[in-house]
Amino acid sequence: MLTHLLDTSAWIAHLQREPGWEVVSNLLANPETRVGVSALSLVELHAQMRSNDRQEKFAGVVEDYRELFSQIVLFDETIAFGTISLRQSAGSRVPAVDAMIAATAAHHSAALLHRDPHFLSIADEMLRQKMLE
Repeated sequence: MLTHLLDTSAWIAHLQREPGWEVVSNLLANPETRVGVSALSLVELHAQMRSNDRQEKFAGVVEDYRELFSQIVLFDETIAFGTISLRQSAGSRVPAVDAMIAATAAHHSAALLHRDPHFLSIADEMLRQKMLE
């Protein structure tokens, strides 16, 4: 069972040692936590690396993190319906892919780690979350 799900923003923070990376690093090193990412984050990470002209390193990065992550979580129909509910209940607009990742965390009862303020419009009863600073 996952304890935490990284949003792509948290994964990138860890990868690039940006603010909040230490929190992610501590979770990954803690034997009592199980940290995963959504398969959707693979697409977002690739896009980020491509925009920085680093796409040739993508496969290596994924392999390195595969050893650290407990799971790369697939997106399915159940999570899709959860995404719809989550977006409808949010106080402001949450981009579709981010809502899908948040719904994945909620479906697995995992805390979402992120750096995106728009997640904060999601009610606490819908999603456990921590914004990295």
